[in-house]
Amino acid sequence: MGKTAKLEYIRRILPLGLCVLGIVGTYFFMSMLSGLLCLIAAAGIYAAPPKPKAPSGAVRPVSVPTVAVLDMIGFTFGIVFFSIAFIGMGDWGGAAALAALFCLGPASVSLVLFSVAVRQETSWVRFFSNGFEFTQFGLRVRVMYEELKRIDVRLWQASGWVAWFQATIGSIGPRAAVLLNGAESTKTLVFKRKDSATFTISSELVPDLKRILIDIDRAGLELPEGISEYQRRKIRERRERLYGGPEKEAPVSEQKEVARIAALIEHARRSAGH
Repeated sequence: MGKTAKLEYIRRILPLGLCVLGIVGTYFFMSMLSGLLCLIAAAGIYAAPPKPKAPSGAVRPVSVPTVAVLDMIGFTFGIVFFSIAFIGMGDWGGAAALAALFCLGPASVSLVLFSVAVRQETSWVRFFSNGFEFTQFGLRVRVMYEELKRIDVRLWQASGWVAWFQATIGSIGPRAAVLLNGAESTKTLVFKRKDSATFTISSELVPDLKRILIDIDRAGLELPEGISEYQRRKIRERRERLYGGPEKEAPVSEQKEVARIAALIEHARRSAGH
């Protein structure tokens, strides 16, 4: 996890702790004013800049619901259930205290929602003429097209909550990064590096897919198998219009050829004279 993702976790966990402290502390030992100050400090920390911004041209994962809604639900679960749990375990007895202990279960849902929100805020991908940069949880991996083993086109299918989970959670770790559009069916580009690391991206999210395929072809990498021969020919024709065809050896002019032959004959005569 990168520094940016850690800061985003702190932006959520610290305000949650201050809110719970304000409520529980007011119940047990703090004044109403102190509890209110805790809530105000929590709001200030959450709203404080800077917030992560994707670079120009970067593609973010699709977030449904939005990050703000995920945070709101996470704070609601966390503040309500953590407060009930701590107050119940500290002041109640018998079955009520046991019920308060079980409130820690739904309270932990807030941490899952915060993880999803942080992932959406600190993950994106952007393409360059010679490769792409994949950022996930603030960790950046720069991949050159020359480093790729192959590129596959795959149909990614999932239904309902599974599609949502795959699009929002993605994957953890620099060797298997996923960026999907959240649809139940999406055509993906799977970039496989020579060290077995994979990067999966929904093709619908890529703003200029044809230009990227041209750059891949220009780098000398084989185009994905899912592309038809007609599309391949069109891609190569456009590449040649933009960058020119493959370099060819310059033809030797007739005059230079005659001069070369004359030089060889002269050299042979001198050798024979000696």
